[in-house]
Amino acid sequence: MELNNLYIIKSMKLKTQIERADIAQVKECLSKKDKYMAKFLKIAPEFNLKINSLTSVYQSLIESIISQQLSGKAASTIFMRLCNLFNSKQIRPLDIIRSEDDELRSVGISRPKIAAIRDLTEFEINGKLPDLTKLHKMSDNEIITSLTQIKGIGRWTVEMLLIFKLGRIDVISGKDLGLRKGFAVIKGIYPTLPSDKEMLEHAEKYWKPYRSIASWYLWRACEG
Repeated sequence: MELNNLYIIKSMKLKTQIERADIAQVKECLSKKDKYMAKFLKIAPEFNLKINSLTSVYQSLIESIISQQLSGKAASTIFMRLCNLFNSKQIRPLDIIRSEDDELRSVGISRPKIAAIRDLTEFEINGKLPDLTKLHKMSDNEIITSLTQIKGIGRWTVEMLLIFKLGRIDVISGKDLGLRKGFAVIKGIYPTLPSDKEMLEHAEKYWKPYRSIASWYLWRACEG
């Protein structure tokens, strides 16, 4: 077999679950199972979730920590300031170790998040943080159990990593306010919000095994 063909096959194997998904088929499945989602999908934007395969697991978790309880725009602004602080688009453990808390505070990172980033840095330096290759071999629950050992990293933070870094196709976060708002919008009950339990039960019944993709559409509904 030619080397080019071998490279293509290898690249295909490296694609995540979300990248391999037939979105048209997924939308059809969601529409058949859920009348609320069916109505929204008729007007929803084109699915364009991009999996970031270039940044490290370490940096992806820093981004997720910064994003905790913030809008996407606010989190992006703070992360950009952090990169500018180190004059680099790649955040390395030594950058964090050499920085003072006041420097990190100056870009908009709260003290609890600084503590979480420092604990994550210790995990990385001590070789406890699984690399991307190892994470791809682990189940969702194994990853959640492993990474929530880090102080300041809870289930939501790892769930964002599962979706946006690892491209897992069947993940939803009951603690995500944007998802609950989006669910309320497609149900036509906003500004009343469903409980975590109500949304998760609905997701289990109607959106499984495509809960990550359903989540992406709920975020769009929330924005709209």
